[in-house]
Amino acid sequence: MMMNGYNKEEALGYILPRIDRKAHRALGERIDALISQAIDADMAYMFESGVLDEEGNAGDSYYDDDEAIEFMLDDLTARNALSAEETAQVAALLDDYMELQQDYLESVGLVDWE
Repeated sequence: MMMNGYNKEEALGYILPRIDRKAHRALGERIDALISQAIDADMAYMFESGVLDEEGNAGDSYYDDDEAIEFMLDDLTARNALSAEETAQVAALLDDYMELQQDYLESVGLVDWE
């Protein structure tokens, strides 16, 4: 499930070149896959928390960054069987993802600051 108007491939094309790979060197070749999984987990969070409705339109809830990161981190940790050290590295990557995802959403007009 995706947000209406959201194009995952386009988002990846926006986000991946902007990731500071030197800052996440320990994650190496896994960065692209982790960002793709983060998008899926982010969308799942938005549907489960009511930020998006079943049709992918704005729901009744507000997006909580802290809750979203916790949800995504739990998802990625379980999906990739990450160690505690890797989980900390992925948490840092998710911080960067959150900024870049917001930049992408703003660039395509999908963020409403009401």
